[in-house]
Parts: sequence; C-alpha cells; structure tokens
Amino acid sequence: MRRSLPMPDVPVAMALPRTALGLAGHRRHAWLWIGAGLSAVVIGLAVGPSADEAGIGWLSDMAVFCVGGGPVAVAVGGATLVNCRRMRRVLAAHPWTACAAVGIPPGLGSPRVVLRHPASGDLILLTVSTVAPRYHLANPDPGGVLWWCGDPRTGGVLAQPGGEGLLWARRTRTARTRRSDVQAAEQQGLMDRPSPVQPQTPAGDMAGHGKALDLSYAAMVEPAARRGFPGPDGASPPHAPDIRVLPPWWRVRALLEVSQLWPTAVNAAFAVAMLLTWWLLARDAEIDVPLILAALSAFNALRFGRRAVHGVPAVKALVRAARAPVPVPRRYVLLPGLDDGLVLVFFPAHGGPDDLPEAAMEVNPPGTSKHPWRGMPPQVGIADLRGWLDDGPTVVPWIEGRPLWPRHRYETVNLNDQQDREYFAALVGGASAQVR
Repeated sequence: MRRSLPMPDVPVAMALPRTALGLAGHRRHAWLWIGAGLSAVVIGLAVGPSADEAGIGWLSDMAVFCVGGGPVAVAVGGATLVNCRRMRRVLAAHPWTACAAVGIPPGLGSPRVVLRHPASGDLILLTVSTVAPRYHLANPDPGGVLWWCGDPRTGGVLAQPGGEGLLWARRTRTARTRRSDVQAAEQQGLMDRPSPVQPQTPAGDMAGHGKALDLSYAAMVEPAARRGFPGPDGASPPHAPDIRVLPPWWRVRALLEVSQLWPTAVNAAFAVAMLLTWWLLARDAEIDVPLILAALSAFNALRFGRRAVHGVPAVKALVRAARAPVPVPRRYVLLPGLDDGLVLVFFPAHGGPDDLPEAAMEVNPPGTSKHPWRGMPPQVGIADLRGWLDDGPTVVPWIEGRPLWPRHRYETVNLNDQQDREYFAALVGGASAQVR
C-alpha cells in the first residue's frame, strides 16, 4: 500500500473552514460526554444514600444507574478526545483526497469502508471508530464518494464531501475481513468507477468532467453485463408471496421493513412483559429495574411508532400501486447501487442504443435477508411500471412477474444537473463513462 503524501502546492485539510469547524464541534461533543458522565456520577452518589434511607426504591435504582452509566459516558468522551487529537495532527499534515467509496454494512461491529485512491488505484480498507448514532456518516454520498485524509497504515480521517462530519478510521485488521471487504467492493463495481473530482479542482473543470460522460442506453448495458450479481440469478425466492392475490402485505419482508411495525411491536411487547414482571414479582420486593426497562422499551416503541405512522400509509400506497391494472412498459438496466441495494435505470420502451435515461429508482434486492440476491431478474430487459407517475410518484416495477420494491420514489433524470451526472458516473464506471 502506497503512503498518501501531501501534494505540492495543495492546502492541507485543516485549511478548509468547514473542516476546522467540524473538528471544533467534535471536540465540544467530547467534553459534553465527559461532563454528562461526571455529573451523573456526582448526582448518583449524592442521591443514592438518601434514597436508600427514605426507602424510595425507584430513586435508588436511578442513582445506581447513574453511578454505573456515568463512567461509560466519561470513557466515550475520553476516547472521542483522543480521536480529536489524532485527527488534528492528520488534518494539519495531509490534504483532502476525494475517493470512490463503498460502505460495508456494520452488522454487529463498527462500519467499514473501502476506498479507491484516485491517483494510484490502490484500495484503502478502513474500519471507522465512532459511536452508533454517527454510523451513517460512514456511508458514501449519492455519488459514491468519501473524502480521505491520512495514511492507510496508521489511520486517518473520513468525511462526507465538503469536509464535514469527521470520522477517525484505522486500517481493517484481520486478513479475512479485508478479503471479504475487497470482494464486496469489487461486486459493487468500485474498480470500474471513474475518479471523482478532487476538492482542489476548479469549478470549471468539474463541469467539463460531467460533459465527457457517455450515459446512453448502450453505454449502460455494457457495465451491467460486465458486473455479475452473486447467487442463482433467475431463481425464485422460496415462498415468495404474490402481493396481487395475497391480502396481508406484512408477509412481504421489504414492506414490513418499510412499515416499521415489527420494531414497534417488539419494543411494545417487551415493555408490557417488563411491566407485568414488575407488578407480579418485583413490586413487593421494591425492585424497580423491570420498571425502568419497561419505560425505556416504551420510549423506543413510541419512537418507532412515530415512524410507523408514516410507514404504514407508504406501504399501503405501494401495495395499491403494485396492483394497478394498467402497466407502463419501460426498458431498464439494472446496476448495483452504491450501498447494498440496486438501481433500475429506465429508458423509453421503443428506442435505440443512443437513448438517454429518463428516470431511475433505487430498489431492494428481491431475496431474503440471508440470501438477498436470490431471484435476481435479468440485468437488461423490459419492466412493467405499475402505479401512478403523477401521484408522488408512486410506482412499483414488475419484472418477469415479480416486483422489486422501491427504496425511494421514481425520479426523473436531469443530465444537466451536476449531481445527477456524478451519480450515474459512479453507477456506470468503466471505460464508457470514464472522464476524458
């Protein structure tokens, strides 16, 4: 792996005002964690003995929780401060480099990313060190780009384009994980993507980059055929329900995830179970831990329930669209998305190889959670769009008698927009979309 060295006459990352402000805000949040943790410990030690003497069980339990949780908050704040010092050293010594990127879903561990250095073509495999609420910052932007500053061997800083939302990242340690991440990045076409515009490139050059892209139907068919999806293409997912004849939509995994009903129900059931446990077993013994757990679960149930208030109507709208009687045919090209999803790019049904895309839609893979690629349709063909293009628009594409459930709505393409061009360039990659 080559070392990322500052280029001559290129300003270091800290010279960017957004980066300096982002680092200051990160340091401020670290001190907030430390202050909150120390305050919790002091309050717990001050209130706990008095609550025990007065026989106030719930207040005593809260004091124990503060004394136990306070050091955890202090540890999080201390680790964040250490990362701030590391980031400051790196940002003062290296420039920002815009890299094509692939995010690896975190699962049970920290999120990981794979970057491709624009100059050398080396792959940089990194594991992000941050708390769960900031995991989303490790996802590449819609153009599949992250900014990188540092040395791949000793660690560095990741950020969204613009230099904000700073994350400390280190080299992914185990060889097995690195091999798996490289394979995932190759499957998502990281090696075929064009190099993104660098932060130091003048705006005029950026416009010139976008005009050199060939985004015709023929240019998109080539990378779609070149990239294969894992799994038995064309094989039907086991027990796949047909939404046209099966009324209960909650049996469809993708729709159940969109509705947010499952996490709402699980948290509500756990809250009720803890409340019953406290009422039947712990109330007389003045043990209030189940009551605290019930309150936390009820809070989560309310949080997911607010999402379900919007998610359930959205699912019902998708079901109505999927059952619409009159489909609208469109040619499509199916490409790997910039994360773990898919992107359908639509073209006029009757046209030639020089047609430009008229719309795009991000969709979920058709398989199960363990085998998401099962039931993959052909990568090029005709899709029947069912729904209403002028209502939302709410559209569900059907291919070979099976729906691909959308993650986002049907969006028309504006190739005069720089963000749209960069997004499609990241999707297509390869020689046909190289910046010339």
